[in-house]
Amino acid sequence: MDDLHLNLEKLLNLVIPDPAHCRDDAQQLRLQDPNASSEMIAQRAVKDARKWAASVGAVTGIAASPLTFLPAAVADAAAMLRLEGKLAGVIAALLDPASLDEPEMFRRDVLRNVFPGAVSQALRKFGIRATEEATKNLVRKLAGREATKELTERAAKLLGIRLTEKAIATKTIPLVGAGIGAAWNWTEIQLVGYRTIDYHLGRDSAGVRIRKRVNAFVRSQTKKLPRPSRKSD
Repeated sequence: MDDLHLNLEKLLNLVIPDPAHCRDDAQQLRLQDPNASSEMIAQRAVKDARKWAASVGAVTGIAASPLTFLPAAVADAAAMLRLEGKLAGVIAALLDPASLDEPEMFRRDVLRNVFPGAVSQALRKFGIRATEEATKNLVRKLAGREATKELTERAAKLLGIRLTEKAIATKTIPLVGAGIGAAWNWTEIQLVGYRTIDYHLGRDSAGVRIRKRVNAFVRSQTKKLPRPSRKSD
């Protein structure tokens, strides 16, 4: 159990990108279409990230088997955390560049958009009520090392749950898992991208609707997986 917790912490460290790299990528996106609004450019970043995410899900799904599904799921999670964190950072650089200047604030913003439930749980521990997807003002009330540590621990727990569920649903059956993994990753990173855009623009998130579609998709695909037969004694 301790080893698993350490592995989750290592995976979680992948989610926080280098702010300088995020600024560079944001600038490159702006140069591609100087007349586009910052929100339009952010939406293009989401579209680009979806393609990479789907490719990751397909490749790790094909490589997986009943014997290797957990390592494949960990590889998938590592790649997705990098993509999701980088996307959240690039969107922040486009829509709220000042947020990249404060390392702790930047970390909390990224974790909130990748693991929104972790922020709301951490806020409740510190006596602040919040919905599952806390607003920017509430997130930034989580100041200090203790609050950041609490947020990181909550995110690690949610990562463990996500990793287990996704491993079972997408990595158990080769080829079948490839299709499910590609669709899952495509939708998951879209959710992170749209949530981050709404967060930095200070508006209600469309993420709740997207998450419902994700959950419905996961349930429908999980039902298609073959059930192991019980051998009679």
